[in-house]
Amino acid sequence: MELRHLRYFIAIAEERSFSRAAEKLHVSQPPLSRQIRDLEVELGVKLLDRNRQGVRLTRLGNVVLARARALIRDADSFKAEAKILDKAIHEELRIGYAPSPTALIISKLLAKYHELAPGGRITLQDLTHTEILLGLRTKKLHAALTLRPCDREMRGLRFEMVSRHMVGIICSHESSFSSSDTVRPSSVASQELIVYRAKDFPEYHKWIAGILGVSVGTLVAAQECDDVLGVIAAVESGRGVAIVGEFITAVAGNRARFVPFASKAHFLEVGLLYRTTGLSENTKKLITACNASRVV
Repeated sequence: MELRHLRYFIAIAEERSFSRAAEKLHVSQPPLSRQIRDLEVELGVKLLDRNRQGVRLTRLGNVVLARARALIRDADSFKAEAKILDKAIHEELRIGYAPSPTALIISKLLAKYHELAPGGRITLQDLTHTEILLGLRTKKLHAALTLRPCDREMRGLRFEMVSRHMVGIICSHESSFSSSDTVRPSSVASQELIVYRAKDFPEYHKWIAGILGVSVGTLVAAQECDDVLGVIAAVESGRGVAIVGEFITAVAGNRARFVPFASKAHFLEVGLLYRTTGLSENTKKLITACNASRVV
């Protein structure tokens, strides 16, 4: 027995006529009659009474009709679900990320995601903070792994924290700070700083000025860099110190020394940033993976 046998039977039962059912199904009448006979033989019951007035369901025919309709509904539902599943499996998520902040969490998070979405594909794009926000708002990105944006940048977006990190400085091993366990922000305020470019990280300069308790205009920027490797290289060469999160040690290794600020009020949150509406099924799975990977 095949689903088409049931569809043919339902059409005949509803039309009360082989000819009208054949027209509705776009098939000729003789093959339709043979299909119904085959169904009756296979089930071992008589489903229809045929006479000059048309077709009438037998008592068993009425019972089979209800069951046939339920089976067709289930089959149609299964087909629709299969299409959704196929789309989800083949959907490619475009994820922006900041390499340095996410270095400690990204492998665990992606591994969890692939458990939830076997076969799901992800394209990771190393982007600046500005590029991440633009990519999310223009829907060129599904989500991003990055630092928590400031409140005014969160319009239409949501942030799920995965990890929280101490803030401090990285300095060369020759620096006077390198032998300290902690450092006071006030001790760093007059130091030459290695900073990210303001064009790519517009909130960064305001952030470090706030930590040091000075105005942006008084910061002494010895060198501006466009990525974390440039910052580490400049610090290692002795050009200055950089204010960063502790996660940078995953990238810097022993090339520079991380010294946390004495104040416990300063920290950075790293997690998943995504739009509040229009989420794909695999983006929802990525959010679930994010929550399962939380380490704080």
